Amino acid sequence: MKQLFTLCILLFLQGCETLNTQTHYSVPSIAPDAWSAKGRAGILVNGSNQNISFNISFVEQEFEMVLVSALGLGEVNVRSTEHGLFVDHVQTPLNLQQWMTQELGWNFPLHSLSDIIFKHRLDAQSEWQVQIGKFMPYQGSSIAKMVKLKHRNKPIKIKLLLQEVNQLK
Repeated sequence: MKQLFTLCILLFLQGCETLNTQTHYSVPSIAPDAWSAKGRAGILVNGSNQNISFNISFVEQEFEMVLVSALGLGEVNVRSTEHGLFVDHVQTPLNLQQWMTQELGWNFPLHSLSDIIFKHRLDAQSEWQVQIGKFMPYQGSSIAKMVKLKHRNKPIKIKLLLQEVNQLK
């Protein structure tokens, strides 16, 4: 009886070993031209941590982004249009990367975000290592929920946690 029980346990464990545990994530057929996202970001630059909340909306190549610091103590509105970059409704001569580096001490490939989230592209820009940690459902497929970015040459690590992603009409 003991041998039969041991054999049953071994067969059960062998069956568990051969189960396919890979998860396949389907990519949306097309990434929307107009979409919005809400979430949080943790940024590690030169050993210093920053946490922010963000709301961002894209319409083709134009975007509007609201960044709110931890505990809601500071807020900045950044908008990019065909007329240039506006920070808190005032035009700046800087581009987005220059402004982020100057004001925040870090930047990230914002214009590659659509490819990362919707197409699961990990090669968005050669200077960044991109890793998608979690996925969430989106219109019958899946999109990135947690994205980690690490700059290859600078001490910048960014972790994005998307709470909500919507297609704009």
